[in-house]
Amino acid sequence: MPFHCAECGHRSIKWLGRCPTCGAWDSFSEERAPSGEAGEAASWLGAELRSIDQVDLTNIERLPTGMDEFDRLLGGGLIPGGVVLFGGEPGIGKSTLLLQIAELIARTTGNVLYVSGEESEGQVKLRASRIGVGSERLYVLSEQSLSRIADAVERVAPTVLIVDSIQTTVDERAAGEAGSLRQLREASNELIRLAKSRRMATFLVGHITKEGAFAGPKSVEHLVDAAVYLEGSRGEDVRILRSVKNRFGATNEVVVFRMTAEGLTEIADPSRYFLDDIEKEPKAGTTVVPILEGTRPILVEIQALVSPTGGYGVPQRRCTGLDVNRVLLLLAVLEKHAGIQIGGADVYLSLAGGLETRERGTDLGVIASICSSLRGRPLPERTAIVGEVGLSGEVRAVRRLGERIREAEKMGMERIVVPGGARTAKGETIDVVSVERIGEALEAVGLT
Repeated sequence: MPFHCAECGHRSIKWLGRCPTCGAWDSFSEERAPSGEAGEAASWLGAELRSIDQVDLTNIERLPTGMDEFDRLLGGGLIPGGVVLFGGEPGIGKSTLLLQIAELIARTTGNVLYVSGEESEGQVKLRASRIGVGSERLYVLSEQSLSRIADAVERVAPTVLIVDSIQTTVDERAAGEAGSLRQLREASNELIRLAKSRRMATFLVGHITKEGAFAGPKSVEHLVDAAVYLEGSRGEDVRILRSVKNRFGATNEVVVFRMTAEGLTEIADPSRYFLDDIEKEPKAGTTVVPILEGTRPILVEIQALVSPTGGYGVPQRRCTGLDVNRVLLLLAVLEKHAGIQIGGADVYLSLAGGLETRERGTDLGVIASICSSLRGRPLPERTAIVGEVGLSGEVRAVRRLGERIREAEKMGMERIVVPGGARTAKGETIDVVSVERIGEALEAVGLT
């Protein structure tokens, strides 16, 4: 019989005193033979072999959560038997959002079982009362034992199961403490088998590491059908739910929420929320850029402040919501190919509203904001700008440009500067200006 490490699951043909993978001492134990007859294989669904053209999709209907934007992120709603890994920093609002979803499903569809391994029933009830959750079909269980969770599933027969969190769930048949890699893998496998066999949509709440990734083995993320992150800052009331994996829809989709005393509220029109009032007089250092999050265009405001260092110290380069390394590269391109010297000035950049993005379509907007603040001249009124900037100063094309133009047009923009490779891009009422290099872009917005 092979041996395995109780901490990380590493397998070996012989017993080892110290695990070569995780370094744990005296953690190896002998694997037991699986129960059942020899050669008998466990099956999740008991499905038979068939040709793909014989597979019937008529019985697969998505389950609406009651939140239109959340359904859009999932590709149209929950899939029966689908498993969603739900991550986010502590205190960001994961449990609050899942309780709201549980309430909506319980009121409209069927029983929901909310399992908390971190809070007592009373603590869950306090949060539920604060946000107005109280459906009689929403069942709460404060439990960490996987076998007792499975028993509760048998009794309640829920349409949706929520396990908060997978790191606190313990499979008694596996060695190791709660949260260990071995326990995490085994508990996840058993819950996924339970969800698939009962066609029960399931949310597994997962802790994240300080690097912002899901804690535990990567195999857990591979096993689930969808993985979503809830992002945001505790100092801001904006929360961004982002899909990083989705077998039933597009990835990198986002939903924007606003945290209130009654819970999280969907923002159906994020462009209008993030964009300052366009009726106001333009300000120096501010640029409107249509970014793309997943398949959704959103208009955002990039703000820049450029001020002299005063002849002492190292010039500061600070960013909020943007990639600082990308900004440093753009400053070098600006000095080399536009002849604008910023080496002796502090540069501060911010994406207004608390949103974060790493999309390169903001490059041209960053450069325009920096030049606008440096010159002390605002961009023309109702003007947007978008484009990726290459190392030689050329303006490169961005994806889904037509949708970005239409979003800018919808928000009342009258002029947009776009990459020159997209000369066919047009709008109904908006003036589309194509540029090939950053010099042409700065000239188009009156910053040369």
